[in-house]
Amino acid sequence: MLCEKCGKEAKPGDVFCRQCGSRLAGEEQAAAEEGGAAAEEGAPEAETAAGEPAAAALLPPTPPPAPTPPYPPAAPKPRAVKTSAWAVASLVLGILSFLCLPFIAAIVAIVFGAIAKRGIKDSRGEMGGSGLATTGIVLGIVNLSILLILAAFAVPWTIINIGSTQTVTRTVATQGADSVNATLDMDSGELNVGGGASDMFKGTFTYNVKRWEPEIEYGVRQGQGELSIRQGGSWWLPNLWFIRNEWDVSFKDNIPLDLSARLSSADSYFDLRTLSLRSLDVDVSSGAVSADLSGDLPDLRSVSIDGSSGNVNLDMKGRYQTYIQLDVDVSSGNIDLDLLGDWESALSASIEASSGNVVINIPEDVGVRVRASTSSGDIKAPGMKVDSEDGDGAVYVNDAFRNAVITLQIDVEVSSGNISLLLEE
Repeated sequence: MLCEKCGKEAKPGDVFCRQCGSRLAGEEQAAAEEGGAAAEEGAPEAETAAGEPAAAALLPPTPPPAPTPPYPPAAPKPRAVKTSAWAVASLVLGILSFLCLPFIAAIVAIVFGAIAKRGIKDSRGEMGGSGLATTGIVLGIVNLSILLILAAFAVPWTIINIGSTQTVTRTVATQGADSVNATLDMDSGELNVGGGASDMFKGTFTYNVKRWEPEIEYGVRQGQGELSIRQGGSWWLPNLWFIRNEWDVSFKDNIPLDLSARLSSADSYFDLRTLSLRSLDVDVSSGAVSADLSGDLPDLRSVSIDGSSGNVNLDMKGRYQTYIQLDVDVSSGNIDLDLLGDWESALSASIEASSGNVVINIPEDVGVRVRASTSSGDIKAPGMKVDSEDGDGAVYVNDAFRNAVITLQIDVEVSSGNISLLLEE
């Protein structure tokens, strides 16, 4: 057979011209049939007599499939980060510098915070708490800044106003008064009140602030004496170690006395056992109050103690012949009340404490009825019986209450604290 294009003679079985590569028209169908028969018999690819590849072998090979890309490796699980103990300590000390440890806690908070931040940086992500350390450092710096500002005012004030310690004594005669109403007005310091004065009043005052010399006023009108002792000056300072303001005052024993004390920031002690006391009224913003009323006080009619912050200790183991109204109200502090006296008349008492414990010593020989309630705390009343309970609390009575002629009626209310009613053995 001849190629139609170039005229080259083809050999039997050729499908393409060996010279020009054109497809041979006559052999196309024969090659297809031979190829199909070879495939059915499972024979290998046919080759020409000259060992040349068949027509199918001349087709371009099929490219192999592209390899499947490997899946990305799984992300490693994050490691747990430990909080720096230095950072926690820095934050706690920074808070304490504003609550109870100024200056010292502020400095330590800054130092601990710096140590914490350096340790966190060097740990390369294995330790956390940088925010806590920063907060502790900031609180320490703010606390020191406030203290420096206060010192900038306090130091010049101290230089100008504080001088050498002085002690002065003042006395006031009765001037015909049948009774006295006395008021003690003290801003800062320590107050001690007692009896046994030879005159109606005697006071010894020790102070080192120049303006704090007490101002004393006294007058008598229709047999009633009016006594006022007031701390001088318009400056007020807390009880710092270098400031002194101490009052030791006493009254004459046999003059009927109504005593009031107005204290801003002062601890006070009242030893009133020998006085002819008719009433005691104490109002204190910050400071402890201790009052001893254990003497023979036949004319005592009222006792009132109102404190914002400080403990109250009241001793009433004396002899009482008239009806007494007792009121004790403390915002923050403990109340210790001893009622083991000789009661010849009744008592009505109201005891309130917002935050603090209340302990009351109760006698057995007179009738006692106590209504007690606490929002957060326990009530202990060994030896007493629960008479009733309602929304206002539980009512406790001693054995003598049912048949008693003289009774002590007491209401105790505590917001956060315990109540202990201790019956005399």
